[in-house]
Amino acid sequence: MRELDRVRVLRPVAGDDDLMVPEGATGTVVAIYADGEAFEVEFTDPVDTLATVDAAALRLVERAAR
Repeated sequence: MRELDRVRVLRPVAGDDDLMVPEGATGTVVAIYADGEAFEVEFTDPVDTLATVDAAALRLVERAAR
């Protein structure tokens, strides 16, 4: 996955502000950590939060245009 790709979480994850992002929520990758082992993802619906998510908990929805 790359920055600005749209992704879906495969399980609930905790946002950086302790809000829970439910399974199935979609967001946008805004940073990549440890060569793709984890990603910072911005979510806006159903919660507005940032979350650091393991790669195994994400599925690509839409590749960002280059």
